[in-house]
Amino acid sequence: MKLTEGVKCKTCRDGKLYKSEVTHRCEREGLEVEIKGIPAFICEKCEQVYFAPGVGDRISAAANELFMLSEIKHVGKFKAAV
Repeated sequence: MKLTEGVKCKTCRDGKLYKSEVTHRCEREGLEVEIKGIPAFICEKCEQVYFAPGVGDRISAAANELFMLSEIKHVGKFKAAV
């Protein structure tokens, strides 16, 4: 599926996708990280979120880096933008 605005949602098959940004929150062993500004396409009907190829890998890498930093230096909540 090519991700562009106006493409029909593969999940509900009714709604159309629109471009937006989302926030992803993760928790690991009591530490929380938040990644804002992630580019995504969202279904206007069912709100299913789709990412372009490679974005999921970048989210995972960013979260892992933030967890490593927080384990080394601090305990608490960290935020980042992708």
